[in-house]
Amino acid sequence: MRILPVLLLLFLVIGVAAAVAPVKRAPVRRAAKTQHKVIRKRSAQAAPRFKPYEISGWPEVAKLMPPPMVPDAPPPQAYMNCSSCTAPLISTAYSLRGIRYRLGGTTPETGFDCSGFTKYVYQTAASYPLPSSAPLQYKFEAGVPVSKSELQPGDLVFFRTRRGWHVGMFVGDDSFIHAPNRRRTVSVSPLNDAYWRNAFIGARRIPLPDQAAAADLSSNN
Repeated sequence: MRILPVLLLLFLVIGVAAAVAPVKRAPVRRAAKTQHKVIRKRSAQAAPRFKPYEISGWPEVAKLMPPPMVPDAPPPQAYMNCSSCTAPLISTAYSLRGIRYRLGGTTPETGFDCSGFTKYVYQTAASYPLPSSAPLQYKFEAGVPVSKSELQPGDLVFFRTRRGWHVGMFVGDDSFIHAPNRRRTVSVSPLNDAYWRNAFIGARRIPLPDQAAAADLSSNN
């Protein structure tokens, strides 16, 4: 009879010990959560934010360093004798040096992006409406394709960089003026720089018949 109370007491002690014992599955759960976080982090790193336009043979130095700018360069003398009378285009473009960059900007008050800059220059200096984006300006049916060796001041020059389309205006002396990016204002860049040389895809000349006629009339007088 004395054995029964002893057994009951023993079972009671074992039950209490089991109730207060720590759960051994907790570390497993924490490890599983940590593993899921690592997997999510790797997935996020593997997914690129955009698909860059890679150009074969892109110089390593061009990937690491931004192209040089010549913000204080005076207008090249070439435009003074421009056969197509695009001097108003060059003069207007140079008057906008120092204007900040703004994506979608089309006026000096808001700032310019690359295509907004060229559109504003042509509209202001020649009353000529260009399309609103660089790809559309490149494919503009009124534009005449010209080779790099035949460039004249006022011609539009186009590029495909690692971040997309870009357009500027040739100003002579192997240079072009453009609205580069958020880190730069409207500036002049050398066309033969490695960055722009490898990104160059073509140029377009926009015929300006009224100005050409005025130039012919002036030469006859």
